[in-house]
Amino acid sequence: MKRIGLLSSLLIIMVTLPLIGFSQKAEWVEQVIVANGNKYESTPPAADYVTVQTYNPATGVTYVFDEIKTQSAQDVLIANGRIYVAAQDSLVMYDANTLQRLAAIADSGLSRIYLFNDKLIVSKQYPIVRFFVEVLNANDLSLVARVQNISGDCKGIVHTKDSIYVVVNGGFLSSEGKLAVINYNNWTLAREINFGPNAVGINDIYSYGGLLYTINETPFGSAVFGSITSFNPSSTAFTNHQITYLVGNGAGGVKNSGVIDNLLYLTMNNGIGSFNMDTYQVEDPSIFPDPGVVNHIYYTSFTTDYVNSFIYMNIGNRISWGVDVVGTSTGDSVTSFQTGFNTDALALDYRVPVGIDNQSANEATVAIYPNPVENQVRIKYTGDAAVNEIVIRDLTGRTIYQSNEHSYSAKWVDCSSYPAGLYFVTVKTDSKTLSTKFIKN
Repeated sequence: MKRIGLLSSLLIIMVTLPLIGFSQKAEWVEQVIVANGNKYESTPPAADYVTVQTYNPATGVTYVFDEIKTQSAQDVLIANGRIYVAAQDSLVMYDANTLQRLAAIADSGLSRIYLFNDKLIVSKQYPIVRFFVEVLNANDLSLVARVQNISGDCKGIVHTKDSIYVVVNGGFLSSEGKLAVINYNNWTLAREINFGPNAVGINDIYSYGGLLYTINETPFGSAVFGSITSFNPSSTAFTNHQITYLVGNGAGGVKNSGVIDNLLYLTMNNGIGSFNMDTYQVEDPSIFPDPGVVNHIYYTSFTTDYVNSFIYMNIGNRISWGVDVVGTSTGDSVTSFQTGFNTDALALDYRVPVGIDNQSANEATVAIYPNPVENQVRIKYTGDAAVNEIVIRDLTGRTIYQSNEHSYSAKWVDCSSYPAGLYFVTVKTDSKTLSTKFIKN
């Protein structure tokens, strides 16, 4: 169905729910993580909080696995087997396989998060008035450094071989767009590059062909005008490319999440369009149309799947319903799944097969079959060490199954009486602890 009319087709998509097959490429999307801001409540105490959910493209199963007691989410990042969620005044880290919390800290003014080596780069915004970039240890979220002397609110982050680049949005009243260049050897500000008033509304940043590209949103209350700035890190030369459409945010989730081949995806006239980074021209201003802004229905966030050339689009009215519609990069509908009311951020969990040459023949592994589970689950252990314990826990951490059998290779466990939901499996040996998860239908 080309150029789907989103509102008219949502019910059809939700009923049919075709599953997304694995790509023939080396990588695949294991899961989609969505952070739902849900309903805004102006009068305390709040009763509706941020929820974090997972969606499996291969099975169509979606499940909320955590709640963060704040009211908005700013970013989701998945890297190195971990999920990081920035939610207003909380930064939470999860295991990408078990979906269990690994760490959480309180931190005000969160904007965007970015992984560089073993450091988590965090950009900040209002109510922060100084130290607009923090550097955290990506393993435990402890503070490593604060970057001084950045002139205002910050947004998107990217890196090149010699520097970290952070968008300096400057906040609601800013009249120009800037780019902060950070030296990652000592976490100091090297300089700020001023793109001028034509880059006001600067928000997201991506890399392509040795250049950096920023999406500069149309300022609130201005004429229909926005721009994309191309920047050469080697020469520091830049060009602001005017776009004669209402320009909004780009795709989020990971580095270059808005790029497929030579096209950069962003919202235009409240729909989703593309910009050709070779020709510096708008390729298609309306791949997916406005979902109904006049009726207060919005694209609240979106991201691209460069493996399958899909676009995941969160749509909702911020009050009572939300859905993620999955479509191709050329405008065809694929499937959809239910989300929260205010789906602020999402990211794709890309996986790469482990090559035989890259792993030890004696490496210990644990596998689950089938998944999702109806009645019985098969837990298969491969490795040299003897198994000392098998534990199955539910989302609350309660142990619902435990076995101390030794030296097994595979075991069937009856799950027919388990309530539907997500369960975590831990297999302990003399030398290590292995974890995995399964879903009970």
